[in-house]
Amino acid sequence: MTKRVLYLSAVSLIALAACGKKAVEEKPVAPAAVEASANATAAAAQMQEDAAVEFDAAVVELTKTYFALVPETATYYGAPADLAGPDAASKLNARSQAADENRRATMEAELAKIRAIDEGPLDEQRRTIRAAVIAQLEGALGPSRIADYGALFNVYGFWWTPYAVLQNSGPVVDVANLMEAQHAVKSAADAEAYLKRLEAFGPMIDDVTAKLRHDVELGATPPDFVLAKTASVIDNFVAAPPADNVLAASLKKKLAEAKVPADAFVARAEKLVTESIYPAEKRLAAYLSELKSTAPHDAGIWRLPEGEALYKAMIRHMTDADMTADEIHKIGLTEVGRIQSEMDAILKAEGLAQGSVGERIAKLAKEERFFYPNTEEGKAKILADVDAQLKRVDAEAPKWFRTLPKYDVEVRAVPAFSQDSAPGGYYDAPALDGSRPGTYWINLRDTAIWPKFAVPTLTYHESVPGHHFQTAIALGLDQPLILNALSSNAYGEGWALYAEALAKEMGLYDGDAYGDLGRLQDELHRAIRLVVDTGMHAKKWSREQAIEYMLANEGVDPKEAESEIERYAVWPGQALGYKIGMLKIKELRKRAETELGDRFDIREFHDEILKAGGVPLPVLEANIDRWIAAKKA
Repeated sequence: MTKRVLYLSAVSLIALAACGKKAVEEKPVAPAAVEASANATAAAAQMQEDAAVEFDAAVVELTKTYFALVPETATYYGAPADLAGPDAASKLNARSQAADENRRATMEAELAKIRAIDEGPLDEQRRTIRAAVIAQLEGALGPSRIADYGALFNVYGFWWTPYAVLQNSGPVVDVANLMEAQHAVKSAADAEAYLKRLEAFGPMIDDVTAKLRHDVELGATPPDFVLAKTASVIDNFVAAPPADNVLAASLKKKLAEAKVPADAFVARAEKLVTESIYPAEKRLAAYLSELKSTAPHDAGIWRLPEGEALYKAMIRHMTDADMTADEIHKIGLTEVGRIQSEMDAILKAEGLAQGSVGERIAKLAKEERFFYPNTEEGKAKILADVDAQLKRVDAEAPKWFRTLPKYDVEVRAVPAFSQDSAPGGYYDAPALDGSRPGTYWINLRDTAIWPKFAVPTLTYHESVPGHHFQTAIALGLDQPLILNALSSNAYGEGWALYAEALAKEMGLYDGDAYGDLGRLQDELHRAIRLVVDTGMHAKKWSREQAIEYMLANEGVDPKEAESEIERYAVWPGQALGYKIGMLKIKELRKRAETELGDRFDIREFHDEILKAGGVPLPVLEANIDRWIAAKKA
């Protein structure tokens, strides 16, 4: 409106001059109009400022509420006390049925508050945050709206899982890992908080047992192999004398490093392990043993109440896409064929032409030249090789990224008590304040699962330029911490798989045909996941059928195939995010390259992908489309 008033005034001046009148004596714009325009501009600015204040306050409230419900996640991210709450480090997540119902009701209310905020007056950054939070909470809450069993905000703070106990994560694995790896002990006060958590540990496990009983009554009994593997984790956990248990031993080590007198604290920890934690773990193990004789063997959640609807909700949550299981299955089969063709070409070039791709890869993995000895020295050599790979990425990264992480990353072996059922590798975020680096965990239970050509790609996926870049760069930016805590599975895993392919572009496989073969094997692994995950949960494949498909097509170690398939059984849909996310990022890059031509800068593109944090794929796509439009303007 203001521009039109000024335009008409200019026209009037020209007309007056043409008539021979003294235009210089005319006032071009009435003072009242100028004042009205200024007032309107000020009002709009004030409205935007008020909306920003309201929205920021709502995000802070959401964050505080979320961390109050899942204090373990506050510790995992090193959340500051003003967000985590002053006593978060003294608490464990409540895991009773009532607690699960409370989490759902509370987060539904928080979602409604964020949704009720009008996005109109918000700036672009806040609109992105609003859209990401809504999409992630909708996805996380979706399955719990269908089923009264399972666990909400269970794995790493934001997943729904169908079973109260899991062999590879959940309360019998994640809590001890958190206490060992993320719970900092720098003072006597920290030690007291640690002991408070140990006091809560035994009762928490009893709540898990009661929750499992509740779920079993509703028809959600875990498969027999899950029960057996979970019981094995518990047996390993309670096998050590209390003083040697990871909970007591870790406290002793941390106190020694902090130079805090340890004897009294450690004695209390050992007593809690002996009198509370071990008995509770054994009660849970006894119930698992009781269930095993009548537990089903079917791997898929199709057999659970509302199983078909649940899997659809998990696909939505874990891929950010409204795709059917059939569509994903077909994409998987197509990708398996494409990748195997590329692998076949490399194998033939190396003189390996006989047998299927899976058979030739399995044969290669058994050749002595690719072995790491299954000894302490062999395991140390793997860790040393990983360190060298990290340094090589650091040297190349500035050519591909403008923004680099301000947090360090270190590589560590998966703890012995959980290694038998843990995945081959995973990543933990650094503490927000920098007191703890990012951690790349590699499972060294048996070096046979890591032929030398397979290790580099895991490094590039789990650390740099994969999960560590994705997580640490976001933590270093001015973004709400809740975006990291509620990060998109498809975005995070899609980026990490994209990073594996990027490593080839960065020259990290130059002169290493077998390393590139290992990269393709890992991509093949993610394509196979599309087939076997949908196979088990939608097409009623058995555990054994899924394992056989993986062995025949990939050539992976049999123990690794078993662990992977059992993981997909308890994390339905999660394994789909890798390939679906990677395909979307590659699609966005191709779009940007095509539309921008010479103006495309790979470093700038990667910054745009990473700068908003773990946003859902539709939000990421909208961000990239805006960036492309701005570059073209």
